[in-house]
Amino acid sequence: MDKQPLVNLQVQRPEDALFKGAERALASAKVFTVDCPEVRDLAVQDLTKIKGLQKDLDTKRKSITQPIDAAKKAVMDLFRAPTDYLDQAEALLKKAIQGYDREEERKRIAEQARLEEAARQERAQLAAEAAAREAAAQAEAQAMQQQAEKAAAAGDVETAARLNAEAESRVEQGVAEAVTLQQTATLITAPVVMPIAQTKGVSTRKVWKAEISDKLALIQYIAAHPEYIGLLDANMPAINKIALALKKNCPLAGVRVFEDDVLAARAA
Repeated sequence: MDKQPLVNLQVQRPEDALFKGAERALASAKVFTVDCPEVRDLAVQDLTKIKGLQKDLDTKRKSITQPIDAAKKAVMDLFRAPTDYLDQAEALLKKAIQGYDREEERKRIAEQARLEEAARQERAQLAAEAAAREAAAQAEAQAMQQQAEKAAAAGDVETAARLNAEAESRVEQGVAEAVTLQQTATLITAPVVMPIAQTKGVSTRKVWKAEISDKLALIQYIAAHPEYIGLLDANMPAINKIALALKKNCPLAGVRVFEDDVLAARAA
C-alpha cells in the first residue's frame, strides 16, 4: 500500500491589484501634506482605505501561510517524539561520561598533588641531610683544629700540621657531599599523572562560562563603573505595567512617564 504524502502544498500568487494598490497608497502618502481641515479629511479617507487594503492583504497572506503553518506543525509533531528521545539519550550519556571524566580528573589531580608532596618531602630530606653533613664536617674539623692547637702548644709541630690538614680536608669533603646532595635534590620531580585518554568520536574542551550569582552586587558594581552600563537591560514590559498603573506617580528613578497620542483608524 502506497503511503500518502504528509503535506501537499500549492501556493497561488494573489492578484496584482493588491500589490499595486499598496504601492499607490505609499506614493500618495509620501506627497501628502496636511495643512487644512479639508486635506485632513482626505488623509483620513486614504487612511481608512489603507486599513482596508491591510485587512485584504492580511486575509490573502493567511490563506497562504495558514496551510503552511498547519503543514509545518504536522511535520514538527511527526518528528517531535523521536527527536526528544534522542535529545534525552544524548543528554543522559553526556552526563554519565562527564561525571566519570570529572571524577577521574579529581582523582588525577589528587594523585598528582600526592606525588608532588612526596617529591617535596624527599627534596627537603636531602636538603636537611646535606646541611647535617656539612655541619658534622665543620664540627669534626673544629675538633681536629683544637687537637692541633694542643699539639702545637706541646711542641709537636708535625702532629699539629697533620691535624690542620685533615681538618681542612674534612671541611672540603663535607661541603662536596652537601653540594652533591643539593644537586640530587633539584633533580627530584614528581612523575606526571596523565589524564584519561579520549575515546575516538568524542572530545572534551574547556569552555569559560559566567552566571550571575549576586544580582545586587552586579548592579552596585556597574553603578560604580558606568562604562559597563551596557550589561544591564531594562525590563520594559514590567516598567510599562508599573507606569500604566501609577502614571505620574511612578516612583522609578530614571524613568520618564508621559502621555502620548495614538491615532487609530478603521477599514473603510
